[in-house]
Amino acid sequence: SSSSSSSSSYDAPTRAAATATATAIATNARRAPPPRLRVAPRARRASRARAGDVNKRQEDLGGLGGDIGARDPTAGELGSNFGTSTLGHADTDHILQVPTAMAEMIMLKNKKCAPGAQAEKLDFQGQEVLRKQVWDWKIRPGRGNFECLRREFPTAEGEAGGLCELIAGTATAEGWAPATCEATSGSKVLVELGSDALKGVCTNDFILAAKIDANEEAMGMLVKEAPKARNWF
Repeated sequence: SSSSSSSSSYDAPTRAAATATATAIATNARRAPPPRLRVAPRARRASRARAGDVNKRQEDLGGLGGDIGARDPTAGELGSNFGTSTLGHADTDHILQVPTAMAEMIMLKNKKCAPGAQAEKLDFQGQEVLRKQVWDWKIRPGRGNFECLRREFPTAEGEAGGLCELIAGTATAEGWAPATCEATSGSKVLVELGSDALKGVCTNDFILAAKIDANEEAMGMLVKEAPKARNWF
């Protein structure tokens, strides 16, 4: 009987303490504010954009200093046939085409090569911007162990020499010489544009590449190469 009385006297304080702890936890849970839902930064930016809360950077990216997202055209716009001067479909953003006069100003084929003393080597980002106008040219290590704009021109047999002369004439008119311009065979011409002094390519090289591509007489001498046979086994 003495052991049972001591056990009950020992359990009473323990049960009381446990009850008090549980009560405190429940009280704090009722008082504590509900946990906030953490929204990812990208989703938060998207929700603000949908609500019309456009920040300065988004406005600048809009191109005209404001939110110019897609919307339904007005009756006046429909009557003006604005669709003839826009790109995209009816359910996309209305992206204005670059005016013809502006396009002519920024096209490399319409620019002049700068004097050699003013030429500066382009970094990767600068190369990628200009390369969009001369897709057929590839940036590769040249024979002079520096990066060049490189393109091979296939011609009819025996016409490679004539194409070299046309390309050399275009380069002479621009005052900017290619690093390499030679007939590697009777039907193929290799052209590399780059500067040994700069150990790379500059804007002049891209301008010359664009002018070569725009030479109708030279491009008229090119022939489409037959697809190469591939042995899979």
